[in-house]
Amino acid sequence: MAYQAKPGLHDIGGRAAGPVDPSDHPLEPWHKMATAMSNVLGDADHKLTCTDESRRTREALDQESYDAGYFERQILSLRNLLIEKGILDADEIGQRMVVVGKRIAEEGR
Repeated sequence: MAYQAKPGLHDIGGRAAGPVDPSDHPLEPWHKMATAMSNVLGDADHKLTCTDESRRTREALDQESYDAGYFERQILSLRNLLIEKGILDADEIGQRMVVVGKRIAEEGR
């Protein structure tokens, strides 16, 4: 019997997905920063990530994370990849997010 891989959350080909909204959506500043960071970390100068790794970590996200949205998937998969490679530490990220959250609450940014 041939091996058949179980489809992942990302594999929705052929399923009804509803209408696609083709209108422009305003981007939040963090959307642009997420894309820029991803591009820089994978560029020829840094080579910390590559497309295949980014795709693998996106496809490995759980349903809730995957459903969160395009940029949320992008940043969560990048976070997981950098932790996996030992470049970042999950606890340090959590501590930094507390600092950033406090600054946003106090300054609005």
